[in-house]
Amino acid sequence: MSQTASTACWHCGEPVPRGVDLQATIGGKPRPMCCHGCQAVATLIDQAGLDRYYDFRDALPERPEAAASPEDYSAWDRDAILRHYARSDCDGLAQITLVLENVHCAACSWLIKRFVGELDGVAEIQVDIGDGRARLHFDPARTPLSEIATRLAALGYRPHLDSPLAGEQRDRTERRRLLKAIVVAGLGMVQVMSYALAGYIGAFQDIDPTSERFFQLISMLVAVPVALYSGRIFYESAWRTLKQRRMGMDVPVAAAMLLALTASIVTTLLDAGEAYFDSVVMFIFFLLLGRYAVLVTRQRAGSIHSALARSLPAAARRLAADGTPEPVALVELEAGDRIQVSAGETVPADGRIVDGRAMVDESLLSGESNPRRRGREESVLAGSMVRDGQLVVEVAEVGQSTVLAGIVQLLEQARGHKPRLAQVADRIAGWFVAFVLTGAAFTALAWSQIDPAHMLPVVIAVLVVSCPCALALGTPVALASAARGFARLGILTTGSDVLEKLPRITHVVLDKTGTLTQPEMSVADVRIEDPELTRDEALRLAARLERVSRHPVATAFEDFDDGGPVEDAEAVMAAGVQGAISDRRLALGKPAWIAEKLGHELAPPGEGQWIALADDARVLGWLRIDSPLRQGAGELVAQLRARGIEVLLASGDRTENVARMAERLGIEQYQGDLQPADKLELVRRLQAEGALVAMVGDGINDAPVLAGADVSLALAEGADIARTQADLVVTGRGLGRVSRAFELAPRVVGVVRQNLAWAFAYNLLALPLAATGFIPPWAAAIGMSVSSLLVVANGRRAGRLPTRSATRTGERADTRSGQARSRGLSTAEGNLKPET
Repeated sequence: MSQTASTACWHCGEPVPRGVDLQATIGGKPRPMCCHGCQAVATLIDQAGLDRYYDFRDALPERPEAAASPEDYSAWDRDAILRHYARSDCDGLAQITLVLENVHCAACSWLIKRFVGELDGVAEIQVDIGDGRARLHFDPARTPLSEIATRLAALGYRPHLDSPLAGEQRDRTERRRLLKAIVVAGLGMVQVMSYALAGYIGAFQDIDPTSERFFQLISMLVAVPVALYSGRIFYESAWRTLKQRRMGMDVPVAAAMLLALTASIVTTLLDAGEAYFDSVVMFIFFLLLGRYAVLVTRQRAGSIHSALARSLPAAARRLAADGTPEPVALVELEAGDRIQVSAGETVPADGRIVDGRAMVDESLLSGESNPRRRGREESVLAGSMVRDGQLVVEVAEVGQSTVLAGIVQLLEQARGHKPRLAQVADRIAGWFVAFVLTGAAFTALAWSQIDPAHMLPVVIAVLVVSCPCALALGTPVALASAARGFARLGILTTGSDVLEKLPRITHVVLDKTGTLTQPEMSVADVRIEDPELTRDEALRLAARLERVSRHPVATAFEDFDDGGPVEDAEAVMAAGVQGAISDRRLALGKPAWIAEKLGHELAPPGEGQWIALADDARVLGWLRIDSPLRQGAGELVAQLRARGIEVLLASGDRTENVARMAERLGIEQYQGDLQPADKLELVRRLQAEGALVAMVGDGINDAPVLAGADVSLALAEGADIARTQADLVVTGRGLGRVSRAFELAPRVVGVVRQNLAWAFAYNLLALPLAATGFIPPWAAAIGMSVSSLLVVANGRRAGRLPTRSATRTGERADTRSGQARSRGLSTAEGNLKPET
């Protein structure tokens, strides 16, 4: 039997075209289908025993035309694809993210997990309904990626590799859909309001009943299609939440819309009272504006992720065996390949420079605004820009193993977390919806006894004015904006509740080496003992000798190396270096080692780390090596102390070096000669006394204490960023971003609290006024919409950091002021020593 045009397809819900007679047996019953694609997918779902999908889905999928002629995904099994898009976990399984089309609701996630998760090689599959991404853990040897992709496509969820542009089309489609609804609602509102205004003006001039009736009818003809088209977003959302036996914030919204629309239609057709078409379309228009603001904020929160992903080029120039460059796709690069990168080009993979020198801009990765000169044997990172010169780079890491991929993964991890503040707001909004619906029912009952003619407008006003949008939107908008603001500053948030915890921190423990100091060493002072030797010549001789050393001290002399010859050079472990320059035997190293070679005691000329330059007979000069402070170290300590936070310095370096650093920065509490376990024990003692402790470390040696602190901040340079598990990962080489984290987090929490306070205050004031009939439906629509837009606008402030004052309190702070704020750490301090 042929289907009528009004019959809906059981699978996608679209009308079955006239003359089409397609069916699929679902749950033992024949169901109408609109096309062969829907028929194939529905049959596949039923044969797999997953027909429950149709019982609890809360959104209709798009028509899966591609199911009849599935794509060939065999190319996805190539090693180059897996190497570029997948990474291996500790169990040897491949992890890959796929961007799926047509993922709408929880039922989609349920279906994908069961239909794909049953494959032998699939260990886990997680589907994020919010961004349409599926994260797979699978064994390519047991189940190839092409088989997983084919199954997804057969269900109508066509997969795409997670390329930089994969989610952009979906975001554009989402915005376009909402903008269409806004435009229709806006045009409808203008028209209906003009008719309503004509009626209001005519009421003062004794408008004739025929004209009044005309304005009502024409308002209905405009408002009904507008309300059904533009308001379907809210109707669908309310239906989804009700089917899941939950109370979403769109339930009272949809109820108010449909109640007002239905009542207005009935009163207009029966000519039996007042209509509210103007209130309905106004309500929809303003609420859609609020939704669009939230959507744009959420998408912008992911824009940092997209910018990072798009920073890699699509191709690279790989050098052949004879040195000839050949263009290859990025996915074809392998570890060990040599690539050529010229001025203005982006480095496509992590690697080591084997030839050339150039200024390299790493601002996208580290936030450093100034390019850095890079040369042979130095590392460069994927996503860096070569500003001048030309480099030949030997590829070390590609695809998901690069530092850039690690940053993107941290951002994805942060977006996947739902902080406690957001969870609390969701629960409150759910209870508030139930309260509103109950209150509306009691209001209707009361007005049916007081004045039945006013019952309907009062109930509509109650449902509209008390919409919990402000309550439900304020927190997620603020958190999304804050995540974007942190990412723009070069601070990657990986912990779900760190923004809430950071303002409550009472103690900050700072590591010294690699955290307060820069990883590179420098020459801080030169004392010449031989009058025939100049300072510059001493530095050049030292640089030639240190050329053979891999010790960190050697980095202090790299810029002084003139390339001159040195013979028989050798590095003596834990002592120094020696060699012959111009037939003269020279040695550079620790005073004890040089003293042993000369046969008499040596005394360094002052405090600090001194090394001696000597020949076979005497000391020629002394050089003091120092690790310079990171930029912003003094300001960080001063800012923390100004906030009433106790600052402690804990380091594995020698106690005398730690003491000098503490004195330099004005830190009263410090401890040296610590092992990682000792640092962890210090933090635990502080926590036992009720302190909330933040640890700032380099993310490698400090891993145990970072994990044990209430909030952990890791300064991550180079490949370390991909391995850290801190709550906040701070990129760049300075400590200014750590200061900004402590400055921005209280602002975020403050904005969230402001939004919640405003939402409660607004409803506390508006609900009684609406229930007692003082607020008409049109005013309720404006009030609710303005309230929602207000919290959205305020929430977006959370990611905007105010301009900082030019005054640098760090360097001028009284180094003794923190002592008066001591919080009784006599027990927790252990053997922390006072400042000497």
